[in-house]
Amino acid sequence: ETISDFSLLFFYSNFFYPNMSLTDDERSKCQEAFRAFDKDSSGYIDRFELRVVLEAMGQKPSEEDLFRMISEVDEHNTGQIQFEEFVKVIEKQKAQQSMNDEADMIDAYVAMGGNADKTGHVDAERLIKVIKEEFQMTINIEELIKEIDTDGSGEIEYDEFKELLSAS
Repeated sequence: ETISDFSLLFFYSNFFYPNMSLTDDERSKCQEAFRAFDKDSSGYIDRFELRVVLEAMGQKPSEEDLFRMISEVDEHNTGQIQFEEFVKVIEKQKAQQSMNDEADMIDAYVAMGGNADKTGHVDAERLIKVIKEEFQMTINIEELIKEIDTDGSGEIEYDEFKELLSAS
């Protein structure tokens, strides 16, 4: 069975991180990815299977890297990752990604003139200029701002900024 690009990306981008529950669909995709990596159908991913996965993704992990990756999630010290341990890794990554997304959003807000504590605002005209001139994006930013800036103030507060960037 060939490991799909989705499975590789799903596994790689979800390998380490505080818990967040998975949806039924995510858990199903987790099962699919786990089965793809468990080449010998043992119910475990061992360091040899992990090496194959990582090498297929262009990585060249050392034995130490493989040991560290497995030991970080191997609750039973078997040298292998069971499905439930794999799920915990994915849940941690999901939570970490959510925190990273929020931190990135705050960084962008601050860069545009807002405050790190989510107060303040971004000037709509400045945002339009950055989107069109600096990033040369062809989206209709004026229309998006008009939809989001419901009070018509020309000042984009954090929640509006977050909604705007999520919509584009």
